Amino acid sequence: LKENPAEQKVSQAEVRSLQSRGFYFSRDGRLLSNEGEIQAHTTEGVNYILRFGEVVYGSGLAVTAGDNADTGQQESSAAQNRYLFITTDFDAATFPEPKKPTDTDYLKKADSIWTDEDRNNKSLQNAHGLWQRNVEKGRRLSSELNARFADWYYVISAESFEKLRLTRQDLVVKKEVTDES
Repeated sequence: LKENPAEQKVSQAEVRSLQSRGFYFSRDGRLLSNEGEIQAHTTEGVNYILRFGEVVYGSGLAVTAGDNADTGQQESSAAQNRYLFITTDFDAATFPEPKKPTDTDYLKKADSIWTDEDRNNKSLQNAHGLWQRNVEKGRRLSSELNARFADWYYVISAESFEKLRLTRQDLVVKKEVTDES
């Protein structure tokens, strides 16, 4: 899953492994999860997609290493956890492209003889350069994060999952009725 999602070549064994943990591919190649997802957007333009999968019972190294993890029903004394799969993508809309300079003749002149138009073009060039650096940095960060996260399922506690999970009551706010006479 480190590759471009549109060009994924996933083996049948990998697909079965993903499915056993609650993660599925749609017909168009998108990765879906059976317990939903949360997306978080950063100021660097990186979108984190946290996908929640099957419940897994157990504790300690057996669960975190994926050994002897049981996704079936267990006695109430076994710790309940959940599989988590993390991916990222870059949202270029975070950084709208600024206007480019109309000309770059100012580069051939000494600063002392720049016109107002030259100073404006220099300012535009600086803003465009900053935009390019931000976009490159965001794309690179997203790529690095995907490479870091792609090889692993994570296991989080049921308690952590419930803290992240929003209910309808969390999302819906009752409209206040005002008396306008």
